[in-house]
Amino acid sequence: MRTRVDDLRGRRVLVTGASSGIGLATAQLLTAGGARVALLARDDDALREAAASCGHGAVAVSADVSDPGAVSAAVARARAELGGLDVVVVNAGAATFGAFAETDPADFDHVVAVTFTGAVTTIRAALRELGPDGGTIVVTGSVAGRMPVPLMSPYVAAKHALRGFVRTLRIELRATRSPVRVSLVAPGPVDTPFWRRVRRVRGTQVPSTPDAYAPTEVARAIAACAVRPRREVTVGGAVLAVLALLAIAAATLLTGRRFSRQVSALAERARAVLRGEAEPSALASAAGDFQPLSLALADSAAAWHDERQKRTA
Repeated sequence: MRTRVDDLRGRRVLVTGASSGIGLATAQLLTAGGARVALLARDDDALREAAASCGHGAVAVSADVSDPGAVSAAVARARAELGGLDVVVVNAGAATFGAFAETDPADFDHVVAVTFTGAVTTIRAALRELGPDGGTIVVTGSVAGRMPVPLMSPYVAAKHALRGFVRTLRIELRATRSPVRVSLVAPGPVDTPFWRRVRRVRGTQVPSTPDAYAPTEVARAIAACAVRPRREVTVGGAVLAVLALLAIAAATLLTGRRFSRQVSALAERARAVLRGEAEPSALASAAGDFQPLSLALADSAAAWHDERQKRTA
């Protein structure tokens, strides 16, 4: 049964990273469905504009997620403004683009502080504010949390850490019979301002994101998890999402016909898997020089293939 957004009517929701992209799309979708929403971001002007675009009494709560004290105060304020919290969407993130050896250590640390530590801080505050009746925490992960992506090492490290943390936390909550449910939504490349704001190492250029999804696609997956929590959801065909990330990284590392042939072979085999004409294992032999990536691609394809079979059974 398809999730109806108005199933969240009257629910009290906090969304972080809500001034643009996935966070804003989620806040707009939920308010349109009748939820009461608080938007959290660090840019006051963009945050006020985002809250105004949502209407329906949306609340703006300013905080930098890398500041634990500010996050704790902001989550408490959101709870007070909404009269409680039922759902917390943990979405804020940051990234850099460039080789690890050339990335400023301060930039690396900033990405981890926002994307991983900031998420952990938000979840800690959410667990405290959700109270004894529990609720739902939906975390925005990434397919980059399951595979290597050259030139985005801090972001990949943060998303790997976040996925591991969420999976561990879920077990701990279940063991203590906590009424809080935790979901992870893992999109591939999404067409949002996030990519335009990525910090670049001098001399590099962030490529356009092929086959990028609209933020509304991710927002719908987040809303679905808020209604009926699932452990982990990949948005869209995982094969194409991973292939797109592969192309982003490899396009900056290699040029020439040989690379073009490899990417073309990967794309064709990915399409065959999506059409049901090939097994996911067919992808591993097509990746040529990108062996670590090919294994991750095949693993994601297998997971997507299994999920599709379950849906059609």
